[in-house]
Amino acid sequence: MKNVMTTMNKGKLADFLKSLASDHEMIVPVIENGNLLFGDLGSNGLATDFKGRPPVSPKEYMFPQKERIFTFDATDKVNVSVQAHLNTKKRILWGIRPCDLYGIKTLDTIYLGGYVDTYYQARRSNTLLMGLNCNQPCDTGFCVACQTGPFASEAFDIMFTDLGDKYLVNIGSEAGKVIADKYPSLFAAATDDDLKKARDAEEKCKQGFKPVVDAKAAKQKLPETWDDALWAEESATCILCGGCNFVCPTCHCFNIEDIAEDGKVSTRVRYWDTCQLGGFTQMAAENTRLAQFERLRQRIFHKYVYTPDKYGGVPGCTGCGRCIEVCPAEIDITHVLGRVTSK
Repeated sequence: MKNVMTTMNKGKLADFLKSLASDHEMIVPVIENGNLLFGDLGSNGLATDFKGRPPVSPKEYMFPQKERIFTFDATDKVNVSVQAHLNTKKRILWGIRPCDLYGIKTLDTIYLGGYVDTYYQARRSNTLLMGLNCNQPCDTGFCVACQTGPFASEAFDIMFTDLGDKYLVNIGSEAGKVIADKYPSLFAAATDDDLKKARDAEEKCKQGFKPVVDAKAAKQKLPETWDDALWAEESATCILCGGCNFVCPTCHCFNIEDIAEDGKVSTRVRYWDTCQLGGFTQMAAENTRLAQFERLRQRIFHKYVYTPDKYGGVPGCTGCGRCIEVCPAEIDITHVLGRVTSK
């Protein structure tokens, strides 16, 4: 559908979200113990005026860190019963930044394009995405270089832009229109002045980002650096915590285990895995990436070469900058890419 531009008085936002909570689980940015994170609308109050994005992406709500996928009961040795655990809870996520919307777009492409992951599909098809464009650049983000921010042009049902005393509201899907149509008194037609203010805010925010990396140039140069010493040099301080992968909105690798409950009933569980650990892709005979420099190189190539090449250009990295913030060894992906482009 063609996007529809409307506005909402900022004073009406909380009531709008609370109304939606009557038949949806509402996940929004909240402040808990001084930390900005995604949580239930009713737990700690809504955070609307914040710089940057929460340190943990909302990926967890689409692709949980750990989940039961099914239970199988072999009490009857002839007819083993299997019960799938599909989460069909209706949910709305509000306040998602553009970098994280593009992260979910990447997960959609991977888990719903070609082979369909039914567990991801159950959550995704019952989830509406309401984003919030960025009016201020964040400290470590480089979304402009990745073309995933600071404003989103797709991958949302409804998008909000802070214009001061009101929001510009961009309705981007039929599902978003259904929601907006239920509350006509909350919305007003957008004026040309509203649209201009939004364009000005986007341009001002873009100009505020430091030009730390040329993502396109890095993608082109990466194949030439396969055997370069930079990978060993940049990975020398890595402590193998995997934090860079766990906070990444596009990382999607997982492991699976069967947990026996009583000898006859077992549950299959999957949980996040990371290519930065030595046991990742361990095979019977050996690990194909024995050294840490090989694992760092795999992470960068996966994000800038393998994922966009395999999935029609979807971003493997959204430039959110979380991996830079979380790394205790101060490994900075923009520094690595800068070295790549300088070769």
